[in-house]
Amino acid sequence: MLALLVFPAVAHAATPVPKPKPTTDRADPQAAISRFVDAQKTTVAGVAAYAPSSTPDLRPTIRGEVAVYLVGKLAPNSGPIGDGLVWRVFREIPDANGELPLVHKARGGDLELRLPAGRYIVHVAYGRASQSRTIDLREPINTETFVLNAGGLQLSAVLANDAKADEDEASFEVYAIEGETRRLIGKLPAGVIARLPAGSYHVLSRYGGVNAVRSADVQVEAGKLTRVSMRHQAGSVRLKLVRDRNGEAIANTSWTIYGPDGNPVFERTGAYANVTLAAGNYDVVARHRNGEYSESFTVHSGDEAEVTVIARRL
Repeated sequence: MLALLVFPAVAHAATPVPKPKPTTDRADPQAAISRFVDAQKTTVAGVAAYAPSSTPDLRPTIRGEVAVYLVGKLAPNSGPIGDGLVWRVFREIPDANGELPLVHKARGGDLELRLPAGRYIVHVAYGRASQSRTIDLREPINTETFVLNAGGLQLSAVLANDAKADEDEASFEVYAIEGETRRLIGKLPAGVIARLPAGSYHVLSRYGGVNAVRSADVQVEAGKLTRVSMRHQAGSVRLKLVRDRNGEAIANTSWTIYGPDGNPVFERTGAYANVTLAAGNYDVVARHRNGEYSESFTVHSGDEAEVTVIARRL
């Protein structure tokens, strides 16, 4: 599962964090932090609702400590993000193995910490949007704000004649547009909101999983939720093979449906074949034992029709 857009928030299982390969490059902590978090990029996850921050108590409690208050925002003029952030705080200098020592990790909204004075690297992620930078903690109380330049994307499917679409039949793939190329970043269920960096995305929508396909380019803006409805022309059919018009469906029937171009689009074995197809004309061939029987039918958008094939003896 395109846990890009909250593309309600979806919980994802924690992904094991691999250790970076040893390196002697102690002068490039940003490369080390990139290696640390790279493997944790999974499918798109939900955008959490914004919530005001509570006023923190930032008084240091141990001699030599300083207080730091970390805040995440979607856009410069938006309020603090109330939930859905993943914070990681590292020491600035990699150790002998090239690893950045992780001193704190937290999930939620704003983060209040007390740390020994010094320089740290803070990485914050919100879905697929992330940012990292070095902070220098010298003052007794320090506040750092991270603007993630991110927004949400929510996708849905509708049928061409305004018939109600079945969300279980809809699926979406989300691609990042990078110049002339498109890179798949995840699959997104209908109605889920995905957190994504602001930018251009390509959405491929399938309805029914066979040949009802639509695509569109969409723009995600920082601090905003973009809702996109993909309009499909599709209907459902139920196929059965019988010996006479009022007979029972014959078990162990092999079904093949051919599209207008003569190419097969669907195959299944069983007494019935239930399938959602793009609107249009089709031919179906039903095979049972040594017999082969065919029928033509038309799919109309929003319809739920039954197609009966008669096993006529020649």
